[in-house]
Amino acid sequence: MLRAAIARLFRHSLIYALAEQLGRLAGFLLLPLTTGFLTEAEFGVREILATTLALLAQISGLNITAAMSRFYFEERDEREKLAVFSTAWLTVGATAAALAGVLATMSGTLASWFPVDAAGLDHYLRLSLAIFVFQILREVQNKILQTLERSATFATLSVSKLVVEIGLQIYFLAGLKLGLEGLLFAVLLAEAGFAAITALILLPSIGLRFRPGLFRAMFAFSLPLVPNGVLQFGLHSADRYVVGGVGGDTALGLYALAYKLGYIPNYLVLGPFLLIWYPFVFSLGAQERQREMVGRLAPYFLFLMSAAVVGVGVFAHELVGVAGSRPGFHRAWVAIPFVALGYWLWGLFQVLQTGLYAAKKTRPLPLLTLAALLVNLYLNFVLVPTLGFAGAAVATVLTFATLCIATEPVVREVFPVAYPWRKILAPIVVGAIAILLASLLPDTWSPTALLGTRVGLFVAWALAAWFGLAFDATERAAAVKELAIRLQGLRARGKPSG
Repeated sequence: MLRAAIARLFRHSLIYALAEQLGRLAGFLLLPLTTGFLTEAEFGVREILATTLALLAQISGLNITAAMSRFYFEERDEREKLAVFSTAWLTVGATAAALAGVLATMSGTLASWFPVDAAGLDHYLRLSLAIFVFQILREVQNKILQTLERSATFATLSVSKLVVEIGLQIYFLAGLKLGLEGLLFAVLLAEAGFAAITALILLPSIGLRFRPGLFRAMFAFSLPLVPNGVLQFGLHSADRYVVGGVGGDTALGLYALAYKLGYIPNYLVLGPFLLIWYPFVFSLGAQERQREMVGRLAPYFLFLMSAAVVGVGVFAHELVGVAGSRPGFHRAWVAIPFVALGYWLWGLFQVLQTGLYAAKKTRPLPLLTLAALLVNLYLNFVLVPTLGFAGAAVATVLTFATLCIATEPVVREVFPVAYPWRKILAPIVVGAIAILLASLLPDTWSPTALLGTRVGLFVAWALAAWFGLAFDATERAAAVKELAIRLQGLRARGKPSG
C-alpha cells in the first residue's frame, strides 16, 4: 500500500514538474525572439508589468488555493467536496476581476506612478490587468486538476497552451512586428483561451456552487498567508521598482535579462529539489534522524547548486550573447554572476529553514523575511545609484547572505544540525574565484580563446571539487561504485533476452 502511494505521488509530481520545467525552458528559448523585437526599454516595461501582476496575485486572494486543497480533503460528502472547488474558484475569480476593473479605471494615474517612462503605458497596463484575471483563473483551475490528480489533463493543457502562446508570440512579434503590444496580446489570447477550455472541462463535474460558510472558513485560513506572501514577493522583486526608478527603462530591461539568466540554477536544481526535499525530511520521523540526514545531504545539494552557479557565472558572456539578440542587451552580463551567487545563498537558506518546519517552530520566518526585505531595500537604494543595475544584483547577494547568517542561530536553537561547513562553502568560494577570473579575461582575445579559457576554468573548478573541495576519497569511491552499478544495470537491460 505504501509503495503504491509513493509510486502514485512520484508519478503525478513528475508530470507536474516536467510541465513546469518545459514552460521555463520555452521562456528561455524565446529570449532571443523577445530581445530581438523588443528594445531594452520595452523589455524593462514588460518586466515591471509582470512584477506588478505578481504582486496583485499575492493580494487578490490567490492564497485561498492553499486552503482549498485542505478543506477539500476534510469534507466527507462528495457534493460538498466539489463545492470547495467552486467556492474558491468563484471567490478568486470575482476578486481578481473586481480588482482589475477598479485599477483599469485608474490606469492613467497608475501609469504615472510606475518607475518607467513609456508611451502608451496606461494601455499596456490595461492589457496586463486583463491577463492577470485569466492567469488567476487558470491558477485556481490548475490547482483543482492537481488536487483531483488529473495530471494527464494538466500536462496536456499546459503543453498545448505553451505551443499556442509561442506561436502567437512569434506571429505578433516577428510577423506583425507589433512590439510589446503584440507580445501582451499573444499572452492575453492564450490565457483567455485556455482558461475557457479548462472551465469547459471542469464545470460539468464540479458545478458552480457558492457556500458562504465555506468561504468564511477558507478566507480565515488563508488571510495570515497574505502578509508573508507579500514579504516574499518584496524580497525577490522589489528591486525592479528601485532599478526602474533610479536607472530608467533601459537599466531595468538589462537587469531583467540578467536576472532571468542568473536564475537558471534555481530552475535546474533548487526547484526540482524542493519538490521532494520537505516530504522526504518529514517522512524520516524522529528529529534525530531528520537532523542527521539534513546534515549529510546538504553538501550534495549545495554542490549541485555550486556547479550550476559556477557554470552560469563563468559563461555569463556567452549566455547573454545567445539570449540577447540586440547588442545593447549584452551589457547585462555583469549582473548575472551576482544573481546566480545570490540564489546559491537562497538555496542554503532553504536548507537552513527546514529545521523550523521540522520542529514546527515557523513563527520567526515572517520576521526574518521582513528583516531581509528591509536590508534589501536599503542596499538597493545605496548601491543602484552608484553601481547601476548591477548594484541590485550585488544587493541580492548581500541580502541573502544576511538572511542565512540571521537564520542559522535561530534554527540551531530548535533543530541543531552538524553541518560540514567546509564541504558546503569551499566549492562555492573557489567557484567565485573562477567566476572572477572569467570576468577579467581581456576583450581583445578572440572568441575561441575566451571560450576555451572559460571552459578550462570550469573544468579546473570541477576537478578541484571532485578531488577534495566537496568529496573525500571514501565518497569518491562510493560514487564511482554506484555509477558502475547503474551502468551495469543499463547494459543488462539493453541486452536482448535469450
